[in-house]
This record gives sequence, C-alpha cells and structure tokens, in this order.
Amino acid sequence: MSQFTLHLPTMLVMTVVGSLVMAAGLLLVGVQRRREGLGLWAAALLMQSLAYVLLALRGRLPDAISIVAANGLLAGVFASLLAALYQYLRRPLPWLQIVLPVLLTLALFIAFREDYTARLVLAGVIYPLQLGLVLWTLGRHPSEGYGARLVAAGIWMQVAMLVARALVAATGHMPTGGLLEASFWQHATFLTTFVTVQASSFGFIFMARDRADAINRRMAARDPLTGVPNRRATIAALDRDVGRAIRSREPLSLMMVDIDHFKRVNDGLGHLVGDQVLRGVVDVMGTRIRAQDMIGRYGGEEFLVLLPDTPLAGAQRLAADLCRSVEKARFDTSAGPVQVTLSIGVFGGRLEPGDGWDMLIAAADRAMYDAKHGGRNRVVVADAPLRLPPHGMGPRDGPETLAPGGP
Repeated sequence: MSQFTLHLPTMLVMTVVGSLVMAAGLLLVGVQRRREGLGLWAAALLMQSLAYVLLALRGRLPDAISIVAANGLLAGVFASLLAALYQYLRRPLPWLQIVLPVLLTLALFIAFREDYTARLVLAGVIYPLQLGLVLWTLGRHPSEGYGARLVAAGIWMQVAMLVARALVAATGHMPTGGLLEASFWQHATFLTTFVTVQASSFGFIFMARDRADAINRRMAARDPLTGVPNRRATIAALDRDVGRAIRSREPLSLMMVDIDHFKRVNDGLGHLVGDQVLRGVVDVMGTRIRAQDMIGRYGGEEFLVLLPDTPLAGAQRLAADLCRSVEKARFDTSAGPVQVTLSIGVFGGRLEPGDGWDMLIAAADRAMYDAKHGGRNRVVVADAPLRLPPHGMGPRDGPETLAPGGP
C-alpha cells in the first residue's frame, strides 16, 4: 500500500491559483460595491500570489527579488487587508500603520538577506503584528453576522502559524532548505495559507453582503420622501410597543397627524412644493419629540407619532406644541414661503390585554377627523376605545378638544 503524501509544488500551485480565483471573485463583486474594500482585499490576494511565486523561484532570481521584494509584497498583503477593512468601515486610511511595516520589512530583509533563520523569526514578528492590527480593528468595530467571525478565524489561524514557525526557527528546528523543502512545517504553512485565504475572503464578502442587506432592509422600511419609517414599518413598531406596554403596564400614546388643506398646496403650487412642505413638517416635528418617540408616514399627508411610556396628558401637551410649532413655521419652497397647520387626534393611556395596534389607530384617526370637522389647526383627544368598561365605569361623554393656544 502506497503512502499518501502532499506534493509541495502542487500545494504551492493550489495556493496561488486559489488566491487568484478568489481575487477575481472579489473584483467582480466589488464592481457594484466600490467603497466596501473588496478591491483592496483582492489586491492583497494578487500580491500574495506574486509573492509566493517569487519565493518559490529563489535561486533562479536574484535575492533582491526572491527574498527582499517577495517579503515586501507579503507585508503589503497584510497592509492591504488593513486598508480594505478601513475602507469597509468608511474611515480614513491609517497610512502610518499601512506603510511603516512594509518599509520596515524591506529594510530588515535587506539586512538579513543571508540569514534564513533570522528572516523566519522576523516574519513571525512583523506579519503577526500587522494581522494583529486587523484583528484589533475588527474588535473595535464589530460587525453583525458571521462574516467578521470568519475573517477573524482565518487571520488567527495565519497568526498562529507564523508565530509557530518563528519559534521553531528560533530554537533551531526549522529545515533551512527553502520554501519547497518537504517538511511538516512547509506542508502546514501552505495548507494554512490556503484555508486562510478562503475563509477570510469569504468572510469579507459576507461582511459586504450583510451590510448591503441591512441597507436594503432600512431602505425598505423608510419613506423615500421624508426619510421616516413607512406605513408598514410604523405599524410593526406600534404593534411591538403595544405588546410591551401591555406587559409592563406603562402608558402608551399615539397621534394621528394630518396637514390641513394639503390638497390645495399640491393643486395650487405643484407636487414638488407639496413634497418640500411634507419634509419641512417632518423636520419640525422631529425637533419636538424625544429620542424614543417615532414619527412614521401613514399615507399621503398623514403621519403617526408613537409615544412610548407617555400618558395621555403628556401626549396632549406635545400635540398642542406640534400644532403651534408648525403654524409658526414658514417652509421655504421653490414657490416661496408656505405656511400650513395641523389637525391632530390623540389617543393614550394604559392598555389592556386584547388591545391591538388597529384599535389605537382607529381611535386616533376618529379624533383627527373630529379636529378637522371642528375647524382644523387643533388637537382632539379620542374617545375611549370600544371595550367593556372596568368596574362599571362608562367612557367619556365625548372628545376633548385642545386648541394650540391652550385648554
């Protein structure tokens, strides 16, 4: 029975071809995502392929190329990985951390060009430090999903191999025949490099894909005109807040906000001006609410304002403040300054098991129409929802109206 052995030149070719194929894939993906760092990651793989070819041709090429230039390329590989990560994070490139290790590698490998053991030790110090910068950056800016973990796993594997080679070389147990001398450590080096290239590169692609998916989800949940959550996302948030309010027994309030006579703006001044007014109203309201509150576009010129942990009285005061603020505002549009007012229906209080988001919207919507029928530019508090009254108490006699000037 023949013993199975790994052929080092074949492993070298496999590593080089694997890096080239992965680089081509990254470049194809990166055409659509130029700012994600995929191009720089592909450049690192191309440099790594060239570096291994130069290292394998030692003895056939001058040492200045097969040793100094090749190791300078390897330092450039790890520098490019760091640059790719910074580009993915959309941060300024740390040029000192990128360029200095490459220059240091070139200088040291020129100085120790004749000492193979010293070069292995240097590689086991400089390259892990470069990769450590990549890992440190990944840790400082964690990314959701498994992509970042895959990148980190591949890099840790490479660091472990480089450090192990340096320790073995420092203790005098590393064969000195060169890159293609058959030994456990050379086999392990090629195998680790191949796995690292595949794992970390796929991980980086997954990071870019996860970011694109997250952006798409955010865009799908946003109203493209005003930038606030759209109807679907707003109802989902309200449904979540209703469930939380029932469990925690905290009050929850909701406003239905409508821009008065908005059709006149669209018909008289044009839809472009109407769009500018919509954005202006949202901006004004956004400056008056808390960080935990939420404005969502319900449809047309109607908006929902979700107010978690807010009693009815607080929501009523805020609604009156919104009316006053919008009434005082003058929205600069392409047709000149435009003034509008709001009609707001408010519902709020403590919810009971069985209450749903649709009940809140229906109550606030009825109150908003009462505000319009009552003269507009005002706040109306909704009647109690249609449920069995606790302890025999009936609902309020009718809607409570609050004009912007006060009760």
